[in-house]
Amino acid sequence: MGFLRWPTQRAKQWVKGFLSTVESDANILAVIAIGSSVRPNVTSLDLDLVVICQNLASFSHCPPMEVDLRKFDAADVRKEVQSGNDLLGWCVKFGVLLFERSAFWTDILREYSNHLPFPSAEVARERAEITKQPVENLLSIGDTEAALEQEISYFTHLARAVLIEHAVYPASRPELPNQLREIGETELADEFSRALESYPHTITS
Repeated sequence: MGFLRWPTQRAKQWVKGFLSTVESDANILAVIAIGSSVRPNVTSLDLDLVVICQNLASFSHCPPMEVDLRKFDAADVRKEVQSGNDLLGWCVKFGVLLFERSAFWTDILREYSNHLPFPSAEVARERAEITKQPVENLLSIGDTEAALEQEISYFTHLARAVLIEHAVYPASRPELPNQLREIGETELADEFSRALESYPHTITS
């Protein structure tokens, strides 16, 4: 099926059941798996599905909480990829195709695999600043777990911004520190690694 690891048995059963229905559902044009569960040499079990539909309103499947399912309108996919949509870009760069109809996703890959637009580094830095603000407030009220989650989110966005600025496409979250080291950003990589090691169950894509 393409997955290297499953977060739970329930997730595995739901995905298999969902995929057994898509052939007969003309609304669904493609299903792509992303996240760290489909990446080699990564211990995290994060599982995301991206579903391309002809009509978003007609999609009625409800996954369990450990499966993060995102939907896109087929008419918007090319425009979103061209504009640097990070989720669809990740699908093109690292995604595992689980289903397609009429070669929809194969055509997308043919168009963009060799010249995939990068997401916006500026937007990634803005997201980093937004997630950085609550950290001190959370620490001041003693909520260290929530503060660490925010810190990890901050490092994630910052790492993605730095990598994009170096023309390196960001991989899954657990892979970002090593990507940073490869471009010489060892200090940021070490800080990020320490945060991830302090709170490993937050490591997702």
